[in-house]
Amino acid sequence: MNIPLLISGSLILATGGFFHILENHRPLEDIDRKRHLKFDLTVIVISSLIVAGLTILLLDGVVRAWLTNNVQLFESITSQPLWLRITLALVIGDFGYYIAHRLMHTPPLWRTHVFHHSIQQIYWFSGLRTSAMNSLIIRLPYLIAMCMFAIPLSVLPLIAVCLGGVNFWVHSNLNISLGPLNYLFITPPFHRAHHSMSEIAIDRNFGNVLSCWDYLFGTAGKPSVELNTSVKGFEIEPDQILRQLVGL
Repeated sequence: MNIPLLISGSLILATGGFFHILENHRPLEDIDRKRHLKFDLTVIVISSLIVAGLTILLLDGVVRAWLTNNVQLFESITSQPLWLRITLALVIGDFGYYIAHRLMHTPPLWRTHVFHHSIQQIYWFSGLRTSAMNSLIIRLPYLIAMCMFAIPLSVLPLIAVCLGGVNFWVHSNLNISLGPLNYLFITPPFHRAHHSMSEIAIDRNFGNVLSCWDYLFGTAGKPSVELNTSVKGFEIEPDQILRQLVGL
């Protein structure tokens, strides 16, 4: 039995249950979480299996080995305390995520990301609806950063759980604010505006953990009642589901 995998899975499920309860008490908008549940369960399982296979074969194998040998920083940095290296790796990885996310909103990479923007009922679980290619691309910045700072393999499952929790958090249907910290960290209303079909929300709010990248580079769009409750997503034509699921 793979104990770390079992623990990681249990933590992910517990985190999802926690956000489910919070959404019941502080919903941002009135949505039907069951409307596309069967569809999401199906496509998320298929996408996860594809990503898991490619991650084991490529990212955790060939790619990680190459990165470890070519991007790892000087010993004076990699010998620093683990907590400091993890913090720096997450910040740099998050900046890389911001860049990758912006690129996925340009014509060459939009095909890899469009499936994620088909979500119409946005809540903690629906954020997992994404193409296999999208999932691989957004993993790369964090993987590169982890290799740069020589983060041990034993720590990566915990970091993966934390990033999974972030995905639940930013997509959750929660009416919540962090006050001044909104300018540093992503909140559900901030990311919800990114999913709006409104013209004023186009190409806004690309961050994952930190909102400061959007404010620094002029892509921040402040959430509003209008944006948070505006139309999200679109219906996918049946003959486009497989292509969008893969992300090609």
